[in-house]
Amino acid sequence: MKKIVMLDSKSCDNCGDCMKACSEVHGISRISILDYQGEYFPVVCQHCASAPCGEICPVNAIDVNNGTVHLNEELCIGCGLCALACPFGAIFINEKTAHKCDLCIEENNECACIKACSKRCLEVIDVEDIVLSKKLKNLPNLASVTKPGSKANKNKNKDLLSLVTSSSRVNNP
Repeated sequence: MKKIVMLDSKSCDNCGDCMKACSEVHGISRISILDYQGEYFPVVCQHCASAPCGEICPVNAIDVNNGTVHLNEELCIGCGLCALACPFGAIFINEKTAHKCDLCIEENNECACIKACSKRCLEVIDVEDIVLSKKLKNLPNLASVTKPGSKANKNKNKDLLSLVTSSSRVNNP
């Protein structure tokens, strides 16, 4: 089960409650808030399936376990390669050690930042639930497309061939 922290930047007011709560649990905040064009964006590890941070780590201090990218701070040498490789800028080096969100796995899977956010800007979601939701939402569209020549095609205006050819037609003068 792959989980990530999703955010609603429209609701974030940069109060810092998420960062304070994270600091209380981990000793240092593993979440930061950036101001971009007047909106605030909490930056947190997205637990990438490919985990480029782990791929580049020379001491194998980062691994993926049950869809969560875990950083073993005791193995970390603080080289910063993981921070350079992170596509979200969610890893930082402090006192010769890398730090990143671990979804509070040691805190009964209850993320301190999410519990602390009074605006409800942050939420842990299961990626598989989002994918299933998209499939169900688009099922009526998929059901209306049939292959050319099928019996169901005779009563419908849309078939796969007409959709493909109609989108590729060019008006020649």
